[in-house]
Amino acid sequence: MHSVSPYLMRCFNPDADGKQQQQRYHVLDKIGNSDLFELIKNFINSNLGEYKIVDSSKQVYQFSDLQYNDETREITAWFNVGSYGMKADIINIKTGEIDFEKAQNNAEIIKHYVHFFVPKGFNEAIAFTHTYRGIGIKTLFLQLFSDYFGKATKLVMQMNPLSYDNAVNAWLDATAKEVKLTKFVGVKDLADQIKLLGHNEQELIIKPPRNSGLGKLRDYLNKNSEQFKAIEIINEYGAQIKTVVEMNGKKKTFNIGNNSSSSLCEIELDEEEIVYNEGVPDYVSLRKWIRGIVREYSSSMYPSLTIEVA
Repeated sequence: MHSVSPYLMRCFNPDADGKQQQQRYHVLDKIGNSDLFELIKNFINSNLGEYKIVDSSKQVYQFSDLQYNDETREITAWFNVGSYGMKADIINIKTGEIDFEKAQNNAEIIKHYVHFFVPKGFNEAIAFTHTYRGIGIKTLFLQLFSDYFGKATKLVMQMNPLSYDNAVNAWLDATAKEVKLTKFVGVKDLADQIKLLGHNEQELIIKPPRNSGLGKLRDYLNKNSEQFKAIEIINEYGAQIKTVVEMNGKKKTFNIGNNSSSSLCEIELDEEEIVYNEGVPDYVSLRKWIRGIVREYSSSMYPSLTIEVA
């Protein structure tokens, strides 16, 4: 239900023709007279408070709870986003009664957590964006920030999915403890359709024998492995396939299978480490959890360097 997606932020250097690979992108704290850390911080700060409207996508947005650390060069905030444009009824799931009639000009606001790490002296930064029930905000954020970034630098910001091969290598050898298959089943009874909003959901959890495992995480990404072939088969019957892996007593859940946009571009929130307030992740516990992931990414991406983070 709740997950975060990691992205790599870069800025191409248009004067890089003929230069070495590492010079094709700007060092992000030296983009001319600009520093990406300061640009992100100032952009978010300028969008605190009053909601703003994006007519093209019929969305409204604002930022809140901005926090930043000049030493570790991390920035965190809530990116509060809603959509408008269609009338809808808001019902009480316990009674089936309408509690509120959402008008065409009303927008339901969802709090999305964003987290940025911009290490000094590097040509790349890491960003995490929060997704709820498959609804994310990366496209909207990049659209808005790209305009701001372009005006400040006359350049283009890239924000691409951070793939497993250069980010979470440590977890590739983690043991898979569970495979979860979620299947959506239509319901025929009209009363059940109203209660369940049109569908039922079944979850199959596959667990290994005691003191055993279901292979390594890397097995589920290897097209020649038995695990990958099995996922291909059961993928036809389910809407979501996830694997729970464990390493050094810690667990993480990754989306796998053809239905995920990228095998390891979504990491589910750890239900044991994050507190929820009426379904919304607690800011403090979520920030602490993601800072741990940032530390893991940094040690994997820059193993020979000491990067101050978290």
